[in-house]
Amino acid sequence: MVGGSSLWTIALVLSAAPTMERAATDDAPAMAAPTPDEDPQDQAIVVTGEKDVRPTTSTRLPLTLKETPQSVTVVDRQRIEDFNLTSVTEVLGQTPGVTISSTDSNRTNFNVRGFAVRNFQLDGVPTIYQVSGYENSAVGDIAIYDRVEVIRGAAGLVTGVGDPSATVNLIRKRAPAEFRGYFSMQGGSFSTYRLEADVGGPVTEDGSVRARIVGAYTDRESYIDLQHERVPVLYGTLEWDVTPHTRLRVGADYLRTDSRGAGWGSVPLLYTDGTKTDFPRSFTGTTRWTQWLRETTTVFGAVEQDIGSNWLLRVSYNGRRGDNDSTLFNIPNGFPNRDGTGLGAPFSFYGEVDQNEDAVDAYVAGKVKLFGREHEVVAGMNHFERDFVVNRSRYGALPPGYPMTATPDIDPWNPTFGRPEIIRSTVPDFTQDLRQTGGYGVVRLNPADWLKVIAGVRYTDYRADRDNYLDGVLQPDGVSNVQHEKKWAPYGGIVADLTPAISLYASYASVFTPVSARNANNDILPPTTGANYEAGIKATPFGEGFTVSAAGFHIRQDNLTITDPNAVPNSLPGNLTPSLSVSGVKTWGGEAEVAGEPLPGWTINGSYTYARSEDRTGLRINPFFPLHLGRIYTTYRLPGDRLTIGGGVTAQSRIFDRGNVPSGRFTAAGAPILVAGEVEQGGYATVDALARYKLTDRAILSVNVTNLFDQTYYRNVRFAFGGPGGFYGEPRRVIGSIRVNF
Repeated sequence: MVGGSSLWTIALVLSAAPTMERAATDDAPAMAAPTPDEDPQDQAIVVTGEKDVRPTTSTRLPLTLKETPQSVTVVDRQRIEDFNLTSVTEVLGQTPGVTISSTDSNRTNFNVRGFAVRNFQLDGVPTIYQVSGYENSAVGDIAIYDRVEVIRGAAGLVTGVGDPSATVNLIRKRAPAEFRGYFSMQGGSFSTYRLEADVGGPVTEDGSVRARIVGAYTDRESYIDLQHERVPVLYGTLEWDVTPHTRLRVGADYLRTDSRGAGWGSVPLLYTDGTKTDFPRSFTGTTRWTQWLRETTTVFGAVEQDIGSNWLLRVSYNGRRGDNDSTLFNIPNGFPNRDGTGLGAPFSFYGEVDQNEDAVDAYVAGKVKLFGREHEVVAGMNHFERDFVVNRSRYGALPPGYPMTATPDIDPWNPTFGRPEIIRSTVPDFTQDLRQTGGYGVVRLNPADWLKVIAGVRYTDYRADRDNYLDGVLQPDGVSNVQHEKKWAPYGGIVADLTPAISLYASYASVFTPVSARNANNDILPPTTGANYEAGIKATPFGEGFTVSAAGFHIRQDNLTITDPNAVPNSLPGNLTPSLSVSGVKTWGGEAEVAGEPLPGWTINGSYTYARSEDRTGLRINPFFPLHLGRIYTTYRLPGDRLTIGGGVTAQSRIFDRGNVPSGRFTAAGAPILVAGEVEQGGYATVDALARYKLTDRAILSVNVTNLFDQTYYRNVRFAFGGPGGFYGEPRRVIGSIRVNF
């Protein structure tokens, strides 16, 4: 269930907060402080000028985007505001190389270079992102974050451990040095209403203590029938310059997602005669009384201590407490008859999930002189632990008409039966404990002004324990399992400057990912191992504010875990589906990106990615991720500085999945005869548009349109829940907003 070491090993490279800029170098770009006369909307470009800030996602070393020997993207606050992005999912939906797929209306998958993205960070400290019926992930409202940093490839330059997809670092907002804030209101399609407020500044007269509070509330229905969500968010942080050389930061955030009429599955794709279904995008297979309630509370803290003029000590902590209370129901996929009958028993889940996570990271970073030149050094250690408890309730009395063995007519789907009596469980269905401890060291050598070499190593000690229960009784060995792995992981990179504006780079990272998946015999599968290679070119033709890059990558893996196509779904204890290990997997591809402001008032973010994965026989694996993905988003501020217009396009190639599909022939008993086949979503493109107008120096009116031409498409197609299913993408959406800065 957990991509174990992939989470912690990335902690090596991810800075715990933007304050790592203090430990960068004396020539690091300074952040301009806004004056009270400046327009806060313009201030955002300066205050969060991420194009000029050394990113924290690739390495704890003081590297700019051009100095980083991997593909890195920073989505800053200005872009978030321009395109009215209100969730982490929407931000990643505009990020180069990231494809979005949906299991249902509440579970979202992120994929890069043909693999799922599980490695998330909060200010550089790891947390788990998983997509399951028990999931209570880190992904939520974007209001509390200043920017999002995404490094593509294996777990990061100085980790070398984890999935070879990407790492997403969510950087929280900081308390500002001067008082400022904003208030915004918005509304639009699907009865969407949102309020957001953000205020912060110095608490003491000398500015040594600063605070910031952010709040947001969203109330929305959906293009999917029955669903209604309410999402309150609250965040606060306090920063204290204890001395000129000691800094302390603490804070907390709270996120609650209450989803009523929540779906727990997708839309059947094929009828029993083999023809495609034609359900509307609003189709749902759930009921009005379903609910998916998720709450997460996070506390965090960090302390920094300057050691002399060249060294920094930093200790960071994140503690997350999550609760997931679900009452779910959904029809299966399968193959309905053309009259809407013929599907088997629905799926249902009633239970409570408790998650507790604690993460600590400590490191020292500084400079040393050797052979007459300065070199950078980082050394540290971290510890992560997570407890996961699932209490699965059971049925009591069933209401009249409740379907137990077969699904009623789904065309149209109009459930009238009530919610069954639910007997809350007082004993767990299963528990899982994860502990991971690691140490690391990295050095950047400067043998010449034009050449930089990065090398290091990490040691990881990973342990996962899972216990399964039946009616409160712990099951014997073979059902419960313990996984214990230890691994040394080297990494390295080299950057060579051809000119002051152009550099070549190459990097290597080993791939090591413990897995908790099991085969049909209920045996734990071995960890995934392999290597990630990347090489490319980066250029800043108009200065550091605009970057052009191109890269090629090659990944080889053994013991890659995939779902067993011949296994019975949910046949293992804990309702898990058996998996297989596949060796000799190769993934290769390339990507290109442009990002920044080539001319004053004009921003552009464009990218193209190609990624293909094959097993040792040459068969393409994970075909439900596109081979080709292209994005371009741009804004232009017209003369007069009042009106800004912009838009974007996302285009991807065909996706498909393999499985057994109806042949169009039937047995004597009337059952469809199945044959090996595919379901697909052809290539498609969606277009977005925006306009923003400054009514006054402080008030800004915006209109954003997504899926401007109302393209109909599936965000994913997969064989699951009894057959092939898909999940529709969102129709055209129009949102208007007004923001007042102060």
